[in-house]
Amino acid sequence: MFVSVASEWSDKNRAPAKSDLDITIARTRSELYEAFQLVYNAYTRAGLEKENKFGLRMVKYHFLPTTEVMIGKLEGIVVSTATLIVDGELGLPAESMYGDTIEDLRNCGKRFAEVGCLADCRASPARFFQMIKTLASLLAQTAEARGCQGLLAATHPRHARFYVRQLGFERVGGIRNCPYAQGNPAVPLLLEFDKLRGTKIHDQLFGKRFSEAALAPYVWSESTREHFSAIWNQIENVNHRSEPSALVGPTFNLQPSCMHNPNLS
Repeated sequence: MFVSVASEWSDKNRAPAKSDLDITIARTRSELYEAFQLVYNAYTRAGLEKENKFGLRMVKYHFLPTTEVMIGKLEGIVVSTATLIVDGELGLPAESMYGDTIEDLRNCGKRFAEVGCLADCRASPARFFQMIKTLASLLAQTAEARGCQGLLAATHPRHARFYVRQLGFERVGGIRNCPYAQGNPAVPLLLEFDKLRGTKIHDQLFGKRFSEAALAPYVWSESTREHFSAIWNQIENVNHRSEPSALVGPTFNLQPSCMHNPNLS
């Protein structure tokens, strides 16, 4: 879910200047771990995720080669993260709420990526919003590099206005209960890159280009996939026993034999 949630951050920590931030695609197991931990802390505090003994939040889409984790690092520590899920083998998470809307976009020949698992470690909403505006540039440019024409997001209704005004999204549906955020309300947002051309927001997203190397896809190693899939399956097995209706889409075990399936797209 594309929400505005923040973890606690000591008041003695300063707000970073943009030049201090290292915005990148997570490319190591430790960076992924920090990102998943950050999302877990923020989502459990906001009532969007159940607690688990691992202190991590992942979704099944993280194990597809079409999903990438974006991070913002300050002094070597992951302080912000978002996940980019390109439409592919499993579709998009928001289809559980807005299947018809997403299918209409596909029928128009357009491909989109969904933004989710968004979190920041500062308690200040102002700092969080500044960070997501910075991360949005990497999200948009990565999506474009993967052949997408825009971004989709499901956000809490009270946060939708920010994403519409500051990032160029438009609301494309009504309020639904989000099954992968503990039933909290959500609305669908759509950002089409072509519609923003010639605007300040388009310049904000695409004016300063990331290098080809920075946008290069990162494929998890087999050992990294085995590590996180073992954790994910344990978390989901517990959730499935306690509340099977909370799972999104078909359940499956992530075994090493299927993790590098070249047919996943």
